[in-house]
Amino acid sequence: MRKITLAAAMIATAAFVLSGCSATTETSPAAESTGDKPVYVFLPKSLNNPYWVDARKGMEDEAAKLGVTAKFLGPDTDDAAAQVDIFDSILATKPAGIAISPNDPASVLDNIAKATAAGIPIIAWDGPVPNSDVLGYIGTDNVAAGVQAGEALAKSVGNKGKVAVVIGSLSAVNLNQRLEGVKKALAEHPDIQLVATQVSGESIATAQTASETILQANPDLAGFIGIGGSDLPGIAGALKSADKCGTVKAVGFDVVPQGIEGMNGGCVDALISQKPFGMTAQALQILVDFHNKSSKLEKNFVVDTGVVTVTPDTLSEFQKIAH
Repeated sequence: MRKITLAAAMIATAAFVLSGCSATTETSPAAESTGDKPVYVFLPKSLNNPYWVDARKGMEDEAAKLGVTAKFLGPDTDDAAAQVDIFDSILATKPAGIAISPNDPASVLDNIAKATAAGIPIIAWDGPVPNSDVLGYIGTDNVAAGVQAGEALAKSVGNKGKVAVVIGSLSAVNLNQRLEGVKKALAEHPDIQLVATQVSGESIATAQTASETILQANPDLAGFIGIGGSDLPGIAGALKSADKCGTVKAVGFDVVPQGIEGMNGGCVDALISQKPFGMTAQALQILVDFHNKSSKLEKNFVVDTGVVTVTPDTLSEFQKIAH
């Protein structure tokens, strides 16, 4: 947990942002609380992952099209306690709708219940929040995405050999679902052996250290798979340091600058894109519809925004369009 002074600073920062910057027009706290200028808020796991940059761009693009105000507020790094503090500050402004991607689903249950009790539409976006009061979930079907990632890894290693997993967190539901899908896919290939699973804490440096440890213990390793956004860059760094790019295959999530750099450098064989731009744009439309009481979605809806497997052969074409 971070120091209280830092948490307090984050709350103050969130309150300042809520009362200032927006995707469209300037909005005062009074206007937000009275509903004269509805404000929609997205609360991501963190702000330091390039994945969230694309997600924010999707929100801003859709906000401009819809003529609404939308804000993107979150902790600097994956920090469940800091995310809850920011959630508290968001609730105090009484926004028109909230989309939450939780670091730890259990940590935000009370705040979700408070939002619901206050009549604020709230949805799970990017990461599910099981057993909560959210109206529904929009994002990746993470089990299916894990299967697709596992299949990409199996193909890259020729359906045989030792492979290893690096995962950002074991408390995040979406990452565990991806891991479930990966294991499901690998189970279809009896000649593939999963020899290690290491946790990175969503840190590229830790992911690289974990990958280096796995490589030392398994000199005949055939491939890696990174489950969280920080994992593949760490894996690629370890492969580059060991001069094993291309020899040991690597698959991971999100078409972000580090992943693209790794692919262009021959250290990454497949990237699984969750299409964060389109996911967030669609999530904002859903929130606006709920606020306007025009939504056709029922309680506990699930909207799967799908994934795309990107390879060195398809990367250039993929990058021409915002996903």
